Amino acid sequence: MADEDFTPWTPEGAARLRAAAAELTAAITAHAEAVTAVSKDADITEVFAATDRLLPAVLAYADAQFDYTGNGFPFGVLHQFAEQDDEDEPADEPEPATGISVLQRHDYRVTDVAAVLSAGRRAYLDVWPEDDEAAAAVDVTHLGRALYQIAHAGGWHRLDEVEGLRATGGAVVVVAQQEILGSDPDEWPEELFEGDGGEFLCKQEDVFPA
Repeated sequence: MADEDFTPWTPEGAARLRAAAAELTAAITAHAEAVTAVSKDADITEVFAATDRLLPAVLAYADAQFDYTGNGFPFGVLHQFAEQDDEDEPADEPEPATGISVLQRHDYRVTDVAAVLSAGRRAYLDVWPEDDEAAAAVDVTHLGRALYQIAHAGGWHRLDEVEGLRATGGAVVVVAQQEILGSDPDEWPEELFEGDGGEFLCKQEDVFPA
């Protein structure tokens, strides 16, 4: 027996389908941008966020298509995965951790200190273009300051591109934490990498050619 309340092919349904298509397109684009931005130093939480947005957008498009045409294929079949996730979720799931800590170590062999200092001074001028080379030389006088300015200008991943440094290996460890760093560094613990370490979640290792 046909559903008397089902009214396909309406202008309102067409408008809803177009809006759902626009949202799906935006979600796919955001997901692609997040995934293609991933590198060994990237924060993959952006990928997780984009993924969480993608499936609801697909299902909303399928629902809008069904309401307009009576047919939700091909995306409508994905409802089973959303429903399965709901069924598999325990009723009394424990409270999640407050947050996570992403602990990174990337080692580099210093092959040319002068080249690193030069890169640090160029990075200083990128951040402070109104200053001159003399000011950059006064600011960047040692290896640590050079590395700070390089990271300040473009992030720590920029070290992979610096002449005078050669990446040798690295690792990223992610742990769940009940207490995370707040917005006031004065309230942070003195030893940032000590303590119980939290619950281990995952690990990634990077090895570079010798």
